[in-house]
Amino acid sequence: MGNEREARQQELARLMLRKAQQDLDALTALRDNRKIADEIVGFHAQQTIEKALKATLTRLGIQYDFTHDLAALFEQVEEAGVKPPASLTEVEELTAFAVQFRYALYDEDEGLDRQAKTGLAEKFIGWAQDVIEKPLGNEAIE
Repeated sequence: MGNEREARQQELARLMLRKAQQDLDALTALRDNRKIADEIVGFHAQQTIEKALKATLTRLGIQYDFTHDLAALFEQVEEAGVKPPASLTEVEELTAFAVQFRYALYDEDEGLDRQAKTGLAEKFIGWAQDVIEKPLGNEAIE
């Protein structure tokens, strides 16, 4: 029974990670196009990381709230004994791109480091893939 549940969790986590990969694909396609606003690029970076974190939590069998708050999801992953591939400060600023900047004015003068955020999103995809494919009981993944 436990193996069946674990297999379902793993399959759902894989599905969620495929959705994260779709956001990463969009991010990569839009990253260098300056006609595309930073808000849109930031949104896909945020969504990639959010879905990678949720896929990881799903794999670990951990319930999470319906949230776009990357800090909350990040902390849940850490509490589960899994080390994310970046620091909280590197990801938490992207939370605002989930909704806030898509419907409010964004300070274009600050600019979004599109290359860095794409690299960060790629790290999270690879990390989540490793967690999802590793047998449970080996959560101390770096």
